Amino acid sequence: MTSGRKLLDDCFLHDRDRLRHDECLSLILDRLGPVSATGKMALDLALGRFLAEPVSAPRNVPMHTNAAVDGYAFRHSSLHTDGGVLPVSSRIAAGDLAPAPLAAGAAARIFTGAVLPEGADTVVMQEDCEALEGEQSVRIPPGARQGANVRKAGEDLRKGDVVLNTGQMLRPQDIAAIASIGEAEIAVFEPVRIALVSSGDELVQPGRPLREGQVYDSNRTMLAALARSLPVTITDLGVMEDRADVVQDAMRDAAACHDLILTSGGASRGEEDHVVEAV
Repeated sequence: MTSGRKLLDDCFLHDRDRLRHDECLSLILDRLGPVSATGKMALDLALGRFLAEPVSAPRNVPMHTNAAVDGYAFRHSSLHTDGGVLPVSSRIAAGDLAPAPLAAGAAARIFTGAVLPEGADTVVMQEDCEALEGEQSVRIPPGARQGANVRKAGEDLRKGDVVLNTGQMLRPQDIAAIASIGEAEIAVFEPVRIALVSSGDELVQPGRPLREGQVYDSNRTMLAALARSLPVTITDLGVMEDRADVVQDAMRDAAACHDLILTSGGASRGEEDHVVEAV
């Protein structure tokens, strides 16, 4: 018996001499080297990948001031406070190019997304209006607010605005934001290459018969599931035999073509634990 030495007799013991979770993370982050290879990828395939360079808006979004609803566009000052009747001088649909300026005192029949004509500053929904004389004129109700139902050019993004920064993991809404500025390809970091391996002669792959003294390898299954939630490629190396030469060869081969090796087992101090020595 060694006098004055604390016994290591409880593998579940947590005391001040054990590494804390935040200390472990700090050590890992301090010693990791980044995977910096990048490549271009089609936007529709980039979900979950990490941006390798910032994405900026090359133009205003929306590009033109437009109607947010189907209705009638007019200059607010053309109306009295109690509304009024305006002649309908034009019809503007989404996709129509450069509509003619709106004449003073007139209204334009307009549809969602259509460019607002010069001279108009307000849109009232068609449900709130009354078309007269076969839509030759329209009755605008009282209370219409100036600027209502108008989407300003650059309201979402101004030309030069940063849409997303380097390192952002791309979510569905991020994909939509990039699509809104017209980009079909983006620069992303290459996926981290992970080798996944377990150590232990007692381990059996789920689905196979279990003999006495064996257990199913649940750790590797869990690690694979966790890793697949990230932009990585996984090589499953299965279970290594509890032999030093086998473990060393497997680790050496994995290190040659992977960025990260995730191991389970073989990391204690027993004679059958070879992972730490191999590392």
